[in-house]
Amino acid sequence: MTQNSGKKITLFLVDGEPDGRKIISLAGWTGQGLIFPRNKLKEMGSDDIARQPAVYFLFGRESEESLVASTYIGEAENLFDRLTTHNNDKAKDFWYTTIAFVSSDESLTKAHVKYLESRCVEIANEAKHFGYVLKNSTGSLIPHLPQADIPVMEEFVKNIGLLLGTVGYPILQKLEAKAVTDHENPLFIIQNKDVTAKGTARMTNEGFIVYKGSMISGKQSSAVVERNEKLIAKLLAEGIVEKSGDGYAFARDYSFTTPSAAGDLILGYSTNGWLTWKTADGKTLDELYRQGL
Repeated sequence: MTQNSGKKITLFLVDGEPDGRKIISLAGWTGQGLIFPRNKLKEMGSDDIARQPAVYFLFGRESEESLVASTYIGEAENLFDRLTTHNNDKAKDFWYTTIAFVSSDESLTKAHVKYLESRCVEIANEAKHFGYVLKNSTGSLIPHLPQADIPVMEEFVKNIGLLLGTVGYPILQKLEAKAVTDHENPLFIIQNKDVTAKGTARMTNEGFIVYKGSMISGKQSSAVVERNEKLIAKLLAEGIVEKSGDGYAFARDYSFTTPSAAGDLILGYSTNGWLTWKTADGKTLDELYRQGL
């Protein structure tokens, strides 16, 4: 695995509250992130920092039962004015949290933020992160910038992804693909005897990821049927799984909080995921992530 260099990130609580307005910054970078809940929009309007050109992300959920977050990515020459317009838009009813990125030296222009928006939408669509549904109807054309500005904006995009992930919104981070060979972080497989149910997964920083194409058994035992049927109904509604023969297939990667929860759903009966998920050479999760410490 690649050894990454450390980063110094500062989080300032503007209101002195953990769930209020925040400013996040990265050492040595002129960009900064503004994080605030929708009910703090009025307070943001009194701060000049919120009236700059910005690229912004609106996060929320369509309903209390939604398994994934809805997200809209936009750009504005005046952030507060644009968000005020969104505040009266029924299509943005899902919106609760705002994360916007501006420049601390006011160097971003309208062309810059349009470039940032286009690239962020493009990356989010490529990443297809299991936790998010992008509400942008279409991607926008990447605007022309002076050649010298492009690497600066690409670094800006990279840092946006880093800071979003740091505060728990990794929408621009692409998960390690199923096809990637990583001996330190291998794939794990689970299946029933007749292989009508089979899953492929990997332990990641974001949870136990079951990969697209994994098959869920159509037979659910009495021990798990009530819980699994409720979960399957939600996964179907979100487009995460789809009907396939007598069972279901994952149409998207999806993260489980525990390997046992993933195993229970796929096999249709109660499992100890630490023992039932195994690598191609037969090693269990328990052997690699518990006994191997």
